[in-house]
Amino acid sequence: MASLSPLLSNFPPEDVAQLSIFGEARHYVAGEVIIEENEANKYLYLVLKGSVEVTKKGDHGPRLIAEIPQTGSIGEMSIFDPGPSSATVKALTDVEVWRATQENLERMHEVRPKVAYRLVTRICEVLAKRLRQLNQKYVDMV
Repeated sequence: MASLSPLLSNFPPEDVAQLSIFGEARHYVAGEVIIEENEANKYLYLVLKGSVEVTKKGDHGPRLIAEIPQTGSIGEMSIFDPGPSSATVKALTDVEVWRATQENLERMHEVRPKVAYRLVTRICEVLAKRLRQLNQKYVDMV
């Protein structure tokens, strides 16, 4: 799993192996909605196989925000904020994911605190990078 996700890029193999204990694998078929905008989502997802699209509702239908390939992650905000999802995520192809809840990460923190810390730190890095990109897009539009 480490070579498949930037979130896990600096994880030792033994730590990556531990992650499967604290989450679950899921399969989605092409076209299936994984996360629905404005609905509750409690999962962080790592895309292990396939790709997904992220869309946001607009005045003239859904607007494509991003395509997340194999190795990407989605749902990171749900680990910190259990509010409604900010976008819809749909499988573009058949997709295999590993997913975990905030409760899974809390349990990981109790059992493997260094692994949990490393994962949460990487999630924060991903969110910070996306915020910087969004800030730049905003500045470019103004």
